[in-house]
Amino acid sequence: MKLFRSFSLLGTLLFSAQLGFASLELDSLRLQGVMDFDVPSGGSDGKAIHVYAVEDIADLSVYGLGTANNGGGTDGEEYTFPAQALAAGEHVLLARSTAAMSAYFGACIGEFQSVLVAPSTINQNGNDAIELYHNGGVVETYGNADEDGTGTSWDYADSWAYQSESGQWETAAVGCSSGATTEDSSCPYPLCDDAQGIPGCMDTTSCNFDAEATVDDLSCVYPGDECDDLNPMTVFDALDENCNCLGQVFTPSNSLILTGIVHHGAAPKMLEFYVTDDIETLAQYAIGTAQNGAGTDGVEWTFPDQSADANTFIYVANDTVAFADFFGFPPTFVDGGAACNFNGNDAVELFEAGVGVDVFGDINVDGIGTEWEYSGGWAYRVDGTGPDGYQFVQSNWLMSSLDALDGAISNGFSNEPFPIGTYNVTVNPDGVAEIGWSTRCFPNPTSDALFIESSQPLASAAIMNTQGQCMRNWESKALQSALDLSGLATGCYFLRLENATERRLIRILIQ
Repeated sequence: MKLFRSFSLLGTLLFSAQLGFASLELDSLRLQGVMDFDVPSGGSDGKAIHVYAVEDIADLSVYGLGTANNGGGTDGEEYTFPAQALAAGEHVLLARSTAAMSAYFGACIGEFQSVLVAPSTINQNGNDAIELYHNGGVVETYGNADEDGTGTSWDYADSWAYQSESGQWETAAVGCSSGATTEDSSCPYPLCDDAQGIPGCMDTTSCNFDAEATVDDLSCVYPGDECDDLNPMTVFDALDENCNCLGQVFTPSNSLILTGIVHHGAAPKMLEFYVTDDIETLAQYAIGTAQNGAGTDGVEWTFPDQSADANTFIYVANDTVAFADFFGFPPTFVDGGAACNFNGNDAVELFEAGVGVDVFGDINVDGIGTEWEYSGGWAYRVDGTGPDGYQFVQSNWLMSSLDALDGAISNGFSNEPFPIGTYNVTVNPDGVAEIGWSTRCFPNPTSDALFIESSQPLASAAIMNTQGQCMRNWESKALQSALDLSGLATGCYFLRLENATERRLIRILIQ
């Protein structure tokens, strides 16, 4: 049974005057319907706007649309139609997801002579007014741009509103659109009342031509179209000339490495990356966080389309001001979303072309109480390691004490400063680590002693275990030093060296 609220033409005009609707200046194009369907795929897939050509239109691009969200007033024209002709009596659907809308409408999709993809600015909920523009000016409005429509007579949440040729608006009951198709819902869309036919791909040159179809449902795919070959180690999957879905075997470039993580309470939360080779576009890389051991959420933030130079650092933070206050310079990029919303028990993932190429922490384990927990502190990659692929290697990371940054107004005033910008990708084949001010540490691995040669006087040296605990320290201003390591258990340690201005970390193996 159809459930809707209707208004006569006279009632509509009075309703418009009372509630802020623009007067019905139909011109050659008018609003026919607004949709906030509850489609199976969810999200924004059920959002669409339907317009109708009253007269022939030589150039549709003189028209546009806008959404006035939450009664906050007009945002102006947010979408301009493409330059194309439209004949009188033709219907146009502007949809966030043409695939979802085609599946929901079924044979009714054939009632639309043109189906266009809407940008993210067409983001109405059922409480938002819709404006139709002509040459930059509003000529028709559904709803009141200055009013939140929730609970009003024009509320179309999980529903629709439809204008008849006489100018009468029908607004279906809130929440009535649920169903696999519009016919399955309790309020089928009015345009679909008489729709008939068998939906399918009707193009004989396509890979999925359906000889029985009588209504083109926009599902046609062709050689070269994107697809998914279900192999996680391939990229750029596409249909080949035989309509088989194949991809290219992925080979990581290793041009970007995750080198550091900072969790200073709510802000700043920060990720440090090191660029090993010139990168033409960072847009091939993305990050994500696997929260609370619940497994990967996949890509959650993609780097912008810009280049990066070799031997530079990139900082992605959740708060520009907090980062600048703490570290003394602005971050490279800011992400306030899920990717930089990690806590000290969450794994962090680096993706290239959608494939995991580096990871800190175990994505399937809640990090609380583990060796890699960094709550209130930091983790820093050991020189000469990484990227590690999609396998976490604990020994490739130096951990601060938990809550090491608590209460610190800046990194320099913390109990254990984050060694920002100190990662060095180079480790010689003989095991000698080379760091920023030409310091040599050898032999490595060692058994009882370590020798240091430095081009600048050292202020201090310390041996730390993988938990960040200081096992032994020395003060020295000499250019050459010998450190006694006797008595330390075999295993992996970190040598922390400081001169007057810098700090460096090197992994040391004691045999």
